Amino acid sequence: MRIAVASLASAQSRKWILPSLWLILVFWFLGRVFNHSKYADKLNVFSGNGTFGATKAQFYDYYKLLRHSGNKTDSHLQADWMTVNVSTSNKAAVIIETRRSGGIVPLVLHFSAVLGPDWPIVIYTAAENFGSFSTSAALLRHQRAGRVVIRALADGVYFPNWNSVSDFLTTPWIWEEMAPAEHVLLFQTDSILCSNSVRKVDDFFEWDFVGAPINPDIGVGYNGGLSLRNRKTTLRVLSEFEWAAKPEPYPEDQWFFSRMKDLQEKDSEEGIVSSIKLPDMETARTFAVETIDYPHPLGLHQPDRFLKEHILSLDEWCPEYKLATKDRIGN
Repeated sequence: MRIAVASLASAQSRKWILPSLWLILVFWFLGRVFNHSKYADKLNVFSGNGTFGATKAQFYDYYKLLRHSGNKTDSHLQADWMTVNVSTSNKAAVIIETRRSGGIVPLVLHFSAVLGPDWPIVIYTAAENFGSFSTSAALLRHQRAGRVVIRALADGVYFPNWNSVSDFLTTPWIWEEMAPAEHVLLFQTDSILCSNSVRKVDDFFEWDFVGAPINPDIGVGYNGGLSLRNRKTTLRVLSEFEWAAKPEPYPEDQWFFSRMKDLQEKDSEEGIVSSIKLPDMETARTFAVETIDYPHPLGLHQPDRFLKEHILSLDEWCPEYKLATKDRIGN
């Protein structure tokens, strides 16, 4: 009789094991969903009015959640590995890219090598692309060292054409988000820095905006695809002017150049020595070239498109130009 009772109790216990396990899994799943929703609500990275709705701590919490970074690949948890801290650096290189590309990792590593260990590189991308940046051991080492930081753009932010890029870069949020960096090197996947150059990006810090000079036949100012910009001056432009593209395409780089020239004239009319400094064409083309050539520039923008007749010389001077992609936004 005792054996029968014991057997019955054991059978009933086994009967409840699977339901109990399922119940535990359901509670665990609901907890994860709740936490994700909580961080997503707090993040609110990019809203229609261009505001940043999260503290840095909340952003990092969300970043950890997306990257599953509670491990040894987490740069913020490995302070002894870090060589630079983006939260204290006065300079940063920034690439904003929502398209998937196998070439972006070697490109970023090349920029990091040429810029040096005191330059953090920030990659702004869609959250769903985070996984593509976790398969490279070399990139993970750079993340541990703080030299590469990946940040999520808000859901639905992507760049199908140049107008969308201009709309994004003429909102205050992205420039406020880059703080405390004052010198921001913007680069795109179709640009490159030449490691043979005697110059370095830091040599151009005196200028508020410098990039490859644009041929006067097709525009004004400097191309923004590889450009160094002063963050405070950029925010001053956005505080005094409202972006409005012309009926025809009017890229953000030409708009920023024109508005900085306007501010220089305004300061002059008010008897003020303008703090805004823009380089002449000769200086700008030593920084980068695109449609106006220079024998030994620091950088190139769209070399396969505009410098085809110089490809042989580039093979000697800047062979890494081959890392620059031919896949352009709104091509």
